[in-house]
Amino acid sequence: MLKITGSHFTDQYGRQMILHGVNMVCKNKREQYIGNWNEIDFRKLHEWGMNVIRFGVSWDGVEPEPHQYNNAYIEKLRELIQLANKYKLFIILDMHQDLYSSEFGNGAPKWATFSNGEISEPGTVWSDAYLFNHAVQNAFDHFWNNTEAADGIGIQEHYAQAWAYVVKKLHNEPNIIGYDLMNEPFIGSAVSKVTEQLFTTFLEHYNENMNQEVGVDSFFSAWDDPQMKEKYVSLLEDKNIFRNVIDSPSPIIKEFEGTTLTAFYENVAHAIRKIDRKRVIFIEANYFSNLGIKSGIKPLRHATGERDPNQAYAPHAYDLVTDTDLAHTANDKRLEFIFHRHAETKRRLEMPMLIGEWGAFYNTDNTAHVSIGIQRFMENYLCSDTYWHYTRDMDQSLSFAGIQRGYPVGVNGNLLSYRYEPSISTFQMTWIEKNSSNQPTEIYLPDVRGLNVTLSPVGSIYHIRQTEESHAGFILIPPAGNNYRSLVIIAGAK
Repeated sequence: MLKITGSHFTDQYGRQMILHGVNMVCKNKREQYIGNWNEIDFRKLHEWGMNVIRFGVSWDGVEPEPHQYNNAYIEKLRELIQLANKYKLFIILDMHQDLYSSEFGNGAPKWATFSNGEISEPGTVWSDAYLFNHAVQNAFDHFWNNTEAADGIGIQEHYAQAWAYVVKKLHNEPNIIGYDLMNEPFIGSAVSKVTEQLFTTFLEHYNENMNQEVGVDSFFSAWDDPQMKEKYVSLLEDKNIFRNVIDSPSPIIKEFEGTTLTAFYENVAHAIRKIDRKRVIFIEANYFSNLGIKSGIKPLRHATGERDPNQAYAPHAYDLVTDTDLAHTANDKRLEFIFHRHAETKRRLEMPMLIGEWGAFYNTDNTAHVSIGIQRFMENYLCSDTYWHYTRDMDQSLSFAGIQRGYPVGVNGNLLSYRYEPSISTFQMTWIEKNSSNQPTEIYLPDVRGLNVTLSPVGSIYHIRQTEESHAGFILIPPAGNNYRSLVIIAGAK
């Protein structure tokens, strides 16, 4: 079972673990929230070197009516979880939502959705509804206020008990390692204060730099024009301007996270901990942290007051052009800023970090450079990750270059650095070995044919274990004592 040791994930042998995998989330109610996945899919993930899946669970699927739990749905989830286990894939259960409700997107059941009569209308980009749609905002307000459902019980309480029911049913599956309590929690109608700060600050910088007087109304009317959108976004390639804009609503966000969101998380965690005290609770920051806004989320505490020892930080990392026709223009400076901000929060929280979503390349070829750039940030910050989103043919696109990559799966000691160069198939790594385990350090590579390996100390041995149906495989390095160790792998002739 995966454990938390300080700010690292560790396995049962005490090895430092890097989790690397994908999201598998079915949002389609017509498909009963069960993806059309089978053994082929999980075998692919294993061959691609992945060891974890952030696996979607729908509240609407679990509790279609108040306190009426859908055991058939949960058992279908179990079947897929067991298939994943066959291919040595960990599972993080993710109670997923987008736009709060199955009425607007996916997530909450209809009976737990209160919109005050407002109608949800799609925007140019699906996530625009968070910013501008009152139905979505009102529904979140009612959730944070724990509005009573028809049975007189608050909808937050229903949510916590639905989580507890899922955990009760599934927690004994050996490959389940944790629970992501809510996907991208959103602030609700207070977003109007957030967007006012963001847009006002942006336009101040834009007008100053462009020597213009663009107002908010003109800004919104021009936003659907691809050329104008690109012109606006280009200003935010300046890291200082981007920081100033992103930080402008920080006090509003930190207040929400430090009070409302943390209290909600603790309520759900307490319900889960009555059943399962060992698996990891994954906590996300608010929706806007995807862009690097400072987070005010707090570590979770048991009902008795002491800190929960098994928790991890699971933010998402998306450039502001994600899900648009400008996705290929994602900016390295902005992305590095986002990762740096997440690393700051990780250090403050003193817990491991898994980037729960990144990418959203959707099998495009013109985002390959973005994919490899994000790979670099993963390596620099030694963080775990789950890419959004799995498709069976994702390996056919150029953007797959940064998704399937060489990385240290398990390190006997403390990992210091690693880097994989996909274009020339080289791998470098340094670590401080420890004597507490006789287990090998394990490294995945997409191709293990004809390797030239330089390993310290001189004379160290290693083994190669190739997967059955591909050229990929694992390098196994037995411990050689309490030493500083380095590894350089250069691909030879194939």
